[in-house]
Amino acid sequence: MYKLGIADDEPKILTGLRDFYPWEDMGFTICTQAQNGQELWEYLQKNPLDVILTDISMPVMSGIELAQKLAGSSTIIVFLSGYADFQYAKQALHYNVHDYILKPVKYQELLDVFHKIRGILDMEQTDAPAPVCYYQTIVDKVNQFILEDLPEASLKSAAAKVRLSPGYLSSLYKQQTGRNLSQFILEAKMNCAGRMLSDGVLKVYQIAEKLGYEDPKNFTRAFRSFYGCSPREYKGGGFYEDS
Repeated sequence: MYKLGIADDEPKILTGLRDFYPWEDMGFTICTQAQNGQELWEYLQKNPLDVILTDISMPVMSGIELAQKLAGSSTIIVFLSGYADFQYAKQALHYNVHDYILKPVKYQELLDVFHKIRGILDMEQTDAPAPVCYYQTIVDKVNQFILEDLPEASLKSAAAKVRLSPGYLSSLYKQQTGRNLSQFILEAKMNCAGRMLSDGVLKVYQIAEKLGYEDPKNFTRAFRSFYGCSPREYKGGGFYEDS
């Protein structure tokens, strides 16, 4: 687990950041909470942190001042800032500030930022297989979900299963496997369709329903695009294509 510290002068926001997000699932453990940068700075004197998630405007010591003190360290900083602080936040990006998230915080945006940070931290480890294992675990979970629930299989539903945005999952999947997730979903559905057609028990519209196609014609078009023939032709003329 990577060590995370969070700071915000608003107690409700601090509590929400602590309790509302699946930190352990993302590979982080919250080691300390603070209401200003000074409290966090004092904690850091004896306890190193891998990542800091901090509000930019706080009493006693702001997030900017904390970032200045941490300049040159290996601690990754993520700012939380309101729209009024946007230009203020940009001034500090040459410190260790990895990213900034605008308030009110969007759940998926924060998850995406920390999944990327997890990847960066993994790659910095001396144990090279670590990042591969982490990303491969995501790919394996996605593949398992798709194969076990073909009717519901889609980029959006798969992304929800692993708590990533569809865009980020699509990019990660392509990077790790060399193929698009949509290609894997289509292949899985068509392989299953081929087996069911060969069994000869179900009609085309029934197979379409089992694979999540509301319109049998859409299934037939997808099948023809994948196999180069219609479901009836695939069966060698012995299958009655009933819709």
